[in-house]
Amino acid sequence: MDTYSFEDFVGDTDVFFTQYFDRRPLLRRGALAGRLAGLPSVRQLDDVLALETVPPSYLRVTKGGKGVPSGAYTRTVARGAALAEALNPEKVYELFRSGGTVTWNSLHHVLPSARRLREPFADAFASEAEVVVFVTPARTDGFSPHHDSIDVFVVQVDGTKTWRVWDTPEHRRGDEGSYTPEELGEPALEVTLEPGDVLYVPHGTPHAAAAKSELSLHLSVGVEPRRWRHLLQDTVAALVEDDDFHAFPHLADGAEAAVAALAAKVELLRDRLARLDAADEVKRLLDTGRDRHGTGRTREFARLAAIDTLGPGTLIRRTATPVEIGSTADGKTGLQVAGHRLNVPDAVADALRDLDGERTVTAAEFFPGVPEARSVGVARGLARLGVLEAVGAARGAGTADGGH
Repeated sequence: MDTYSFEDFVGDTDVFFTQYFDRRPLLRRGALAGRLAGLPSVRQLDDVLALETVPPSYLRVTKGGKGVPSGAYTRTVARGAALAEALNPEKVYELFRSGGTVTWNSLHHVLPSARRLREPFADAFASEAEVVVFVTPARTDGFSPHHDSIDVFVVQVDGTKTWRVWDTPEHRRGDEGSYTPEELGEPALEVTLEPGDVLYVPHGTPHAAAAKSELSLHLSVGVEPRRWRHLLQDTVAALVEDDDFHAFPHLADGAEAAVAALAAKVELLRDRLARLDAADEVKRLLDTGRDRHGTGRTREFARLAAIDTLGPGTLIRRTATPVEIGSTADGKTGLQVAGHRLNVPDAVADALRDLDGERTVTAAEFFPGVPEARSVGVARGLARLGVLEAVGAARGAGTADGGH
């Protein structure tokens, strides 16, 4: 299955960020040609539509540039003793057959292929990204000319679609807006996208699209990069987590003590900002942006399944999971990791210390001086807690249980 990098969509990232980002549209013909198998498909959308558990809020239908009320394509279903609204696939299909555009919002919440797609954007911008999929019947206009409040990266997946894109205004509104063709005049770009083409549209840039002679499926990855005000709010919020800002003041009207106290706290915050290491703070902002809820993809079940087959010859190493190695008493050393407190033999604590950095050891040799099976068992237990991870098979074969 294809995996995608940010460069796959925009090409040279230095060129993109210096010449196009937040400035003007970018068209990349065939950027993903031959690599569409890993993207959401009409077949996958059929499968999602058939799921009664998908809330109707994820889907909308538009006809003639206007939204269709959700009651036209939902139904009430019984779930135990409760009643809930669910999508009615046949009604959605009927609206589509009669000229409606079907839009899936936040498809990454329910479709793994969409979730994989958003990851390079969330990483590149250190911000959340949303995947929206549009399915438009043949020879049908999608939405009337409008602009979005986010940056949009369009990928044509099936069929073709003609796009009209106007110049990016020098001064842009922060919200969404629509236009009539007469207001906009001639577009700066008019192009028919084919499968594999990518189009970048900066926020606030007017655009419109229409399907050609066949069904069109295109997806948009929407990104709202954090503005300076958001980044600085994040920085200040982190600084005021300090205990020096924890007290509960009473701001009485006109009270000199309250005014003096506020002035003192402002001065303290000013001092903390003046001493801030900008390079460290940029790294922290990047990390927090990339770690926001919904970004990334956890493979915990797969990780745990791999641990169960960890064998004597498997190379293991320390992970980045923080481990507090405590004091020693009676041949045991205290460990604290991921909310767990445990006592391990001193030799195990020493082995963890020895694995700092990129050093590796086989699972059979991790716990010296004990039978191979016990060493492997201890390594598995620490791997389940996230302290150790496998880096590949090495000396020996099979697993501690004699299986494969």
